[in-house]
Amino acid sequence: MKIEKGAAKSHIAHEKHLADLVHEKDKRFFTMRNKDCVAYKLNTITLEALKPFLSEENSWLTVGDYLGFEAKYFQEHNQNAIASDISDAFLSEAKKEGLIKNYSKQNVESLSFDEGEIDYVSCREAFHHFPRAYLGAYEMIRVARKAAIIIEPIDILQKSGLLLYIKNLADIFSPYLINKLWKNRFSWEKVGNYVFKISEREVEKMAMGIGLPCIAFKSMNLNLKVKEDMNEVPTNQKLLNKFNRKTKFKNLLSKLRIVPYNTLISVIFKEMPSEKLLGELKKEGYTIINLPKNPYL
Repeated sequence: MKIEKGAAKSHIAHEKHLADLVHEKDKRFFTMRNKDCVAYKLNTITLEALKPFLSEENSWLTVGDYLGFEAKYFQEHNQNAIASDISDAFLSEAKKEGLIKNYSKQNVESLSFDEGEIDYVSCREAFHHFPRAYLGAYEMIRVARKAAIIIEPIDILQKSGLLLYIKNLADIFSPYLINKLWKNRFSWEKVGNYVFKISEREVEKMAMGIGLPCIAFKSMNLNLKVKEDMNEVPTNQKLLNKFNRKTKFKNLLSKLRIVPYNTLISVIFKEMPSEKLLGELKKEGYTIINLPKNPYL
């Protein structure tokens, strides 16, 4: 019962938080309306990586899409998209202003759609808001017919061998000693939720546990702190060039395995993807993993 109450408090806090911000709708919708601003370009980097899924018309449910930004992007690529969030405060306004076509107020822990009703269910940088993140992930998988897609910051401990080695040494003396180095080990947002992060191994275990056929991953580096001046129109080319230089340098460090990538796109397939889609994903830099069948079921 305490678990239910804790989750309910988080849901209420998030819904109230968005309702309190709706007066800022013009400021927040600015990026959706102006493709020439730097912020739009930064917000679409991960969505551009989903283009292999957009070559044919499909239905999409975007989860945690409080402005409808992802749904609008998919609409513009000839997809049938429904934007959803725990609050419809912004989504209802986005619909009124013609930014999105469809929206639905949804709690990701109990989506109102039937199993396999939507081709693709996507969640971009909202997984970490869920009070029971994996319950939300399984609901996304249930509703999806083809795949559930989660875009989220990576759990750095799963990718940094050095950090794991230091933690193992520190744990000999105290399980809290590593906190002096790993500052965001326990982190919460002001609205009240614990900040979940994701890893390839966690996704693999989720998919294996329910007998799914295939998963795919693409790692990226993003500047997760977008400054207000990135909303400038026309594009501030100097600012964009600076961002691109930093990203290229960090990508080089990540390719050399000096530092881990900070963002992971995880695709959890409900059905085996076509050879055409697999080929397009590989060209886009995805790693494809075909999962073995459970020999006992």
